[in-house]
Amino acid sequence: MMWLVGGLYCLVLWLVFAKWKLMRLSLPLAIITASIGPAAILAVLFCMQYFHPYTSDVHVFQKFVPIIPQLKQMGRVSEIYAKPNEAIKKGEPLFDVDKVPYENSVQRLRAAPQEVEQQIKVAESSIESFSATVRRATADLKYATNERDRSEKLVGTEAISQEEYERSLTRYEDAVAALAQANAGLRQAEISVELGKAQLEQTQTQLADAKYDLEQTTIVAPGDGYITNLQLQSGMLVGGVGANSVLTFVADRDSEEQGVVVATFGQKNYLLIEPGNYAEVALADYPGEVFTGKVLTTIDVTSAGQLDASGNVPSTLRSQEKTRFAVRIKLDDCEDLRMPAGSQGHAAVYTDHAQIAGIPMMVLVRMKSWLGYLF
Repeated sequence: MMWLVGGLYCLVLWLVFAKWKLMRLSLPLAIITASIGPAAILAVLFCMQYFHPYTSDVHVFQKFVPIIPQLKQMGRVSEIYAKPNEAIKKGEPLFDVDKVPYENSVQRLRAAPQEVEQQIKVAESSIESFSATVRRATADLKYATNERDRSEKLVGTEAISQEEYERSLTRYEDAVAALAQANAGLRQAEISVELGKAQLEQTQTQLADAKYDLEQTTIVAPGDGYITNLQLQSGMLVGGVGANSVLTFVADRDSEEQGVVVATFGQKNYLLIEPGNYAEVALADYPGEVFTGKVLTTIDVTSAGQLDASGNVPSTLRSQEKTRFAVRIKLDDCEDLRMPAGSQGHAAVYTDHAQIAGIPMMVLVRMKSWLGYLF
């Protein structure tokens, strides 16, 4: 850019003083044109490159969704519906996994909750029976206690024999044992009910999981988009523990992501960029065109500023490359603009400082765009 402006300046001097001879070149005028002119050019170019950041590192990104079958056990692909690079709507099936093993699991677990419910009913009936037994045993113990107390008084006055008194003690001890046995049976029945309810909940959860696995045998599109690099084949095993992605789903851009590019800038003048600044972008896909836009966000973080929680003291903090920070730019009138993911280009952001110095930057952006026809 400096050579271009300097050449234009020299051309103007040649036309004015040599070609058209509009002015007579004197010594003072020669000193002025040789000093003030280049100094002004250098000042403008300095303001241009500092106050209006420029970058050739512009990229177009798009969201990719890995398709991972959510199956607890591996299954075999039975049918593939998706076609490579064809539009797919949200919820449309992508492929099927053989349903037979998962249907068998559902059928096997479907009767389990009913069996457990019957066991709970039997245990609840046992609770009622043991509750009645406890009531009878309590009444018997009360009667045996009174009889023992009465016999204890009578044996002291020799109104009854010692044998009769010992028989009353035996009946009292039997009543105590019967009540303890009834309470133990009641507690066991209550525990059986509690265990049955826990088992019922477990079987219901297992059945729900089996039904969920059966539903997951049909893998559907998570949104609008298309499948690319379709390598999945019928008969392949998918899912299971530690399953990997089997398809790459390219999601369509929503209104917020449409027309957004990411440009990276060096640290020298990155902090001058603010959301809302006017920007121009020249994409390699569109040589000769310059797109206007606005800065959406500045991202004040990079991997160079991250330390992992490894428990080890870092050996060095020096980065191999100079840090660059990302800026998201939203292009104007981009609703129908085709922007393939991975496209590159150039961009300039015009800050509120030294705005007149942005004019040569605009020229530079357009030159880069026109050079796209050649390189």
